[in-house]
Amino acid sequence: MSAGSTGGAVGSTELSPARVAAVDAGDQVAVAASLPRQLEAGYTRAVASLTGKLPVGDGELDGVVVCGMGGSAIGADFVGACLTDLRVPYQVVRGYELPAWVTARTLLIAVSYSGNTEETLSCLARALPRDCRTVCVAAGGRLADLAARHGLPFVSVPAGLQPRAAIGYLATPVGACLEAVGLAPGFDEQVAEAIEVAADLAGALAPDVDEADNEAKRAARLLFGRLPVIYGAGVTAPAARRWKGQLNENAKTPAYFNELPELDHNELAGFVTNPAVAGNVVPVLLDDPTGDERLRRRLAFTEAVVTPAVAGVLHVGARGVLPLARALSSAYVGDFASLYLAVLYGVDPAPVTVLEDFKARLAGAAGAATS
Repeated sequence: MSAGSTGGAVGSTELSPARVAAVDAGDQVAVAASLPRQLEAGYTRAVASLTGKLPVGDGELDGVVVCGMGGSAIGADFVGACLTDLRVPYQVVRGYELPAWVTARTLLIAVSYSGNTEETLSCLARALPRDCRTVCVAAGGRLADLAARHGLPFVSVPAGLQPRAAIGYLATPVGACLEAVGLAPGFDEQVAEAIEVAADLAGALAPDVDEADNEAKRAARLLFGRLPVIYGAGVTAPAARRWKGQLNENAKTPAYFNELPELDHNELAGFVTNPAVAGNVVPVLLDDPTGDERLRRRLAFTEAVVTPAVAGVLHVGARGVLPLARALSSAYVGDFASLYLAVLYGVDPAPVTVLEDFKARLAGAAGAATS
């Protein structure tokens, strides 16, 4: 497929500030640009909420579990990728059940932006009888009520955003919890650098920056009408998941992700035949210039294998020195790219009607089953 082909996509090919404003009715581009402020305010708020409410020292803890779904869980992935010296197990649970190993010595962080996510509430219900050392993070809802009822430490986040658009508010409390118990020393320094890097990127990716100089606009142009497949490795692995989710929810388009080295043991073989499918794929390679050289070598070899079969290859390089900045910067380009791709498709990025309808359908089915 030629670079100019859109594969049957609809919408306008214009990415001017006026066009972006016209399609982005909820001003999600401005919300994305607020990440530096979210990181600063979210961390400050979390530290103030947690001071004196968690045990100091990690000797008593046997692990950390973060329970969340979607936009409420991805921040925990970023924090986990940054904790290279963590001395206890760390697991992000996306589901209804807790791991069997969770005990009263486990730090459990329940994160739900709305406070009403049924999977997260289910995990909390199972954690309470085990007397886990539990922290709740939410904008309100049932999670806030349960925290108050059971006297659990609670970090309140500002309401009124889409969960995926509140990553700065939702990620920093997880890191602050681990920092408070001695598991993440220096997390404050990681947040400080991430704020600086995100601020620089927000300016470089803004709607008033011409496409020739705007990495996110160029990415959206290449992905327009094609199937994005995002590949990460090391600290960029959670960024790959973030790209996928942002493309799904903002641009309302299919997208998939995987990570190295695992994909080289299976997915790579999928590009060998069926050119009608592979020819519409655009691999997005999230490279960390300071990452593990073994992973970087694999990324280069992977590119060499897939390039002849696909519509194009997109490179995104991590910025910063510390892991949090490198991970978040890799994802931040995707946040803006997904919004510009929504503009190209002519769809408002904010609403996720199909997801809300699906939740309502599930709630109705659950109510019928218990009546």
